[in-house]
Amino acid sequence: MIWKRTLLLFVLLLTGLLLETSVLGEATLLGAKPPLLLLFTVALALGEGPALAAGFGFAGGLLTDLMTGLPAGLTALAYTVVGYAVGAIRAQLQAPSTWLPMTMEFAATLGGLMLYGAVALLLGQEAVGGRTLLVTAVFGACYNALLTPFLYPPVRALAARLRPARVLR
Repeated sequence: MIWKRTLLLFVLLLTGLLLETSVLGEATLLGAKPPLLLLFTVALALGEGPALAAGFGFAGGLLTDLMTGLPAGLTALAYTVVGYAVGAIRAQLQAPSTWLPMTMEFAATLGGLMLYGAVALLLGQEAVGGRTLLVTAVFGACYNALLTPFLYPPVRALAARLRPARVLR
């Protein structure tokens, strides 16, 4: 059963990466592209918790780094931290509202992109930073918030379907 879950999460990962780099790669919102794998990571964190989301975020971030030529590990670090943090925050919420997914997607994308920029600046990449980073992060977060009603339900449905059955003994 676990191999089915792993296989379907891998298919979700590849689908998100292909959509992010090919289909939505040219569709920018004032220069910002939607980080779909971050959207998928947050959706998994809201439904499945921090452990699965952190693992998915790491794999998605590393694949994004390798596919786009970014420094290996920066996106993986940012997506892992965001996935774990959103999953941990979601565990503390008692009664989630219908606006929670869009709000969390916006805040998590903004935080993840700012974290990526901050770590990149610490490592000496001057091309990332300043006003450009803030504008890209805000519009990337807006883009993910706008895509949430369309992509969040299928990801959550897939994650719920993949949830292992609990055995009571």
